[in-house]
Amino acid sequence: MKVTNNSKAMQGVHTLHGIKYLKPGQTDDISFTEEGLKQAQRLAFLLIEDDASDSDLDREDLKKQANELGIEYARNITTEKLKELIDAKLAS
Repeated sequence: MKVTNNSKAMQGVHTLHGIKYLKPGQTDDISFTEEGLKQAQRLAFLLIEDDASDSDLDREDLKKQANELGIEYARNITTEKLKELIDAKLAS
């Protein structure tokens, strides 16, 4: 997954190979542990993009759909989680 540090300070994330530090504004491909991904997703200053499954255009369409449905979501939500929220809203 591509991860961008949008904070003004160096940040560390837990990867499959230990802690990886990202400088402010730095983007890097990260392989997360399951727990490391959950922790990273809680941090609003990290932008996490699941580049393996969806294009940016598809992600923007999902965001537009979520907004139309009145779904609130974190700015750094994964595309997969956004799809889950939309599916759950449509099923209810």
